[in-house]
Amino acid sequence: MSASGQKRYLAPYQQIMTGQLDAGDAEAQIPDPIAVGAVGGSGTRVVAQILAAAGVAMASPINRAGDALEWPPYRAIFAAPALQQQSSALILDNTHRAFEQLLAARRAALGLDGRVGWKVPETFFRLEWLGSHFPQLQYVHLIRHGLDMAYSDNQRQAKNWVDILGLASQRDEHGRLSPATMLEYWLSANELAAATMTRLLPRRGYLLRFERLCARPREEIAALLAFLQLPCPDYLLDELAALVTPPASIGRYRSRPWRNDFTAEQLARLEKLGYDSPGQLGAEPVRAR
Repeated sequence: MSASGQKRYLAPYQQIMTGQLDAGDAEAQIPDPIAVGAVGGSGTRVVAQILAAAGVAMASPINRAGDALEWPPYRAIFAAPALQQQSSALILDNTHRAFEQLLAARRAALGLDGRVGWKVPETFFRLEWLGSHFPQLQYVHLIRHGLDMAYSDNQRQAKNWVDILGLASQRDEHGRLSPATMLEYWLSANELAAATMTRLLPRRGYLLRFERLCARPREEIAALLAFLQLPCPDYLLDELAALVTPPASIGRYRSRPWRNDFTAEQLARLEKLGYDSPGQLGAEPVRAR
């Protein structure tokens, strides 16, 4: 990547891309951040709003979806010519220290002194790296009905990752992924997230179902904040619940030819993830404590 191309990244990441690395691992100064991720379009923005209103210093929003400006540009960093002879461990250690510094600066700018957090849907792909640096990281994975997601217009994450995951993809003449490809991505991504959470975060990962959040926001928010050990008096809980507005797109798959668009194998995997084909709410959310 050229020097001009690197300039669009935050200064600490630009420095890393030029090969300026500090040797040696360093312990995290913010050991317990809260991360929010999901397959893109699952409703993570409202969860980030809830956490911010509950006093968490959430990373700076970079777009309308509220994704974190401070999030490391992993691909660009690893592609930087100046780093090609450096070890992955050293690059990641420097990257996560830079990320931590940016999160701390954001917390200071907000005038807060408690926990920090970020909302980036693809976080679950990086949990192994992040968990190594942040020993008390807590991760909230939002999941929304796979059949609704298969018909979503939000295809950005799927297009970025479908080839990396080695999935066959079908596209129309406009480059849009087919519903079958979208569902296959949703299945593979959430299966990966569930397996990673079980393996790396047995007591620090939380699975939150979007439909249940919309159906009973007060109860679901109370359970989430209890898991995160964040105080939440009744008056604040009412305010947080008011942030949740069920979208009209819930259950949109019912008006689509889903019985013809997906295979029996896909629908069986969907059920294993807690959603039967005609249902909306799915199984009880899994809370690893």
